[in-house]
Amino acid sequence: MKIRIATLSLTILCLALSVPAFAGYSNGPTLGTLNAYFIDGPNGPFGQTISDGFIEVGTGNAISYSFAEWVLAGDTPTGVDWSLGSTSFGNNLGFGHTFIDSTNSSVFCLNGQGSCGGGFGYDVYIVTGTLNGASLADLGQYYFTLTNATDNRGDGFNGWDVNEGPATCYFQNASGSGGCPTTESESFTINTGGGTTPEPSSIMLFGSGILGLAGVLRRKLTR
Repeated sequence: MKIRIATLSLTILCLALSVPAFAGYSNGPTLGTLNAYFIDGPNGPFGQTISDGFIEVGTGNAISYSFAEWVLAGDTPTGVDWSLGSTSFGNNLGFGHTFIDSTNSSVFCLNGQGSCGGGFGYDVYIVTGTLNGASLADLGQYYFTLTNATDNRGDGFNGWDVNEGPATCYFQNASGSGGCPTTESESFTINTGGGTTPEPSSIMLFGSGILGLAGVLRRKLTR
């Protein structure tokens, strides 16, 4: 049984604009209002770990990540373990611990602001951390895992924001393991560097060159 918080309480121009500004992966925007899965880890009150499968866009080295974390109202996140692998819950491409403080986290919403934390009494933070530079292949299938999340009061009620993005969600806890509902995955971003995905500015320059050439040819044809 998975454990989630709610259960507990001009054509070239168009092409240029459609190309991602960076290689990597984004699972969509943070919601902070729908739900969250606990990521307290084996020693937490719920013993849960969450792993999200995603498809890399462009080649590159994994350099950083960000995700949205729910904590009980008044708490602040202090740390989380991450891993990156080619299988769910795998860490063959790297793992580490992120210490969380004001330098790498920001408030997304506080309890009482709209329906922050789904109305369950949670605040939501955007947390960022560094990865180890593992090489990711274009259109490769990878898994980003979060666990052992902590907060300043040691409550262990730390959740990963559900935003129903396209990633595939898996859970592990004391009750078992399996896949999350198909419509439920978490808000996170994997940033990569040194990849081959062209920047929009480069494509714009390329596009403007073609348009200029087309203008020259048109003038010659109409003379």
